[in-house]
Amino acid sequence: MSDRAGWVKWLQSYGAGKFFDAFMSNAQGAKSVCVHCAQDIFLDIAEGGGVPDWKTADGDYGCAMSPETSSEGTGSHFPERL
Repeated sequence: MSDRAGWVKWLQSYGAGKFFDAFMSNAQGAKSVCVHCAQDIFLDIAEGGGVPDWKTADGDYGCAMSPETSSEGTGSHFPERL
């Protein structure tokens, strides 16, 4: 099920509520390391209303070392990937 249409069809049959519960139970608070600043970061799904984002243990979502950081604002932490 690698194509988007197949995944969406499966999600519709499984149910958004069941998927959210499973996703939260398995992923909320998952730990990684930011590839920009090397701090431990934790996946947050709940606070952003279902939009996954990464924060430090003290709740900082911004990464001063991110290439997105400029005079316009601070970029995001980005997790290591396998």
